[in-house]
Amino acid sequence: MLVPQCRQGTLGIVLVVRVGSRFEESGTFAQIQIIMSNDSSSKRQKTVIGLLVALVLVLGFFALNRNSAVENLEEEKAILVSELEEYKRDLIGQVAANDSMNSYIIAETARLNAAIEEITNLKNVTQSELAKYRNQVNTLRKEVARLTSQVDSVNKAYAVLGEAKAQVDAQLTDEQSKNAELNAQNTNLNGKVATALKLQLSALEATAVKVNSKGVEKPTTSAGRANRIKACFTVAQNAIAEPSKRTVYMRINTPDGRVLPSQSDERSMKVGSETIYFSAKSEIMYEGKQVQSCAAFDLNSTLKPGTYTVEVFSDNMKIGTSTLVLN
Repeated sequence: MLVPQCRQGTLGIVLVVRVGSRFEESGTFAQIQIIMSNDSSSKRQKTVIGLLVALVLVLGFFALNRNSAVENLEEEKAILVSELEEYKRDLIGQVAANDSMNSYIIAETARLNAAIEEITNLKNVTQSELAKYRNQVNTLRKEVARLTSQVDSVNKAYAVLGEAKAQVDAQLTDEQSKNAELNAQNTNLNGKVATALKLQLSALEATAVKVNSKGVEKPTTSAGRANRIKACFTVAQNAIAEPSKRTVYMRINTPDGRVLPSQSDERSMKVGSETIYFSAKSEIMYEGKQVQSCAAFDLNSTLKPGTYTVEVFSDNMKIGTSTLVLN
């Protein structure tokens, strides 16, 4: 509030201007000392009064301008803070596919927070200070725009890589599925080939015989009379089997589930992963053509009546089964 006051002395009148709660004489804003003689005319007094009114108007204008400037500076400060807050929201909204880029985003957000706090805490801000911060805000705006562009580029690149990886994974899965199918087919074929390479029987007959003192065999169905059990077989022709010496094993299972073991030192054989007893064996030379042979087991005790099962093995697998009924 501007209040002009006049104080009269012997030499004239001093104008004192009240600004706020202060009175200033002969100071920064204005001080006019008008020396008037005691015998001044009425016209001079009117002139002085006019000057005083003009001075009050000028001082009021300057005060209003000053208040307006302060308000403008505060408004500018608020605008700067608002812009920084908007930049920070944009930056926080950026999510990069790269961890190092996310770390950079966090660091830049911290810089924005520091700038916001520094500008907010400014007291009695000046135009030069705001100009300095305006430059900093412009620099930060450019950094945020650059970082946003980089994050967008990185995310697009990672999206392309993700699609490429998905395609490669799909192709790999498809190839693995095809390989698994081929492996299964190969395993099946290998198994068939391995089976085809083994001996195959076209005929098998198990018989009990009575051998006399001259070595003559006579077939019998009597358990009490039999002293030998034989398995005679025919190995089928096999064009892909390699010519070699083969061993054919006979295994006799009694009616009560026992095995009649071989009386030689060697009495066990390997079938798959299992080791089992055999009763007798026969060696043959197989050259891919049909061949006949027999394996015989001589008894050293009387057999019990019942059904006997005779099994034939070769190349670690069973190749034939026959039964024998003794009375």
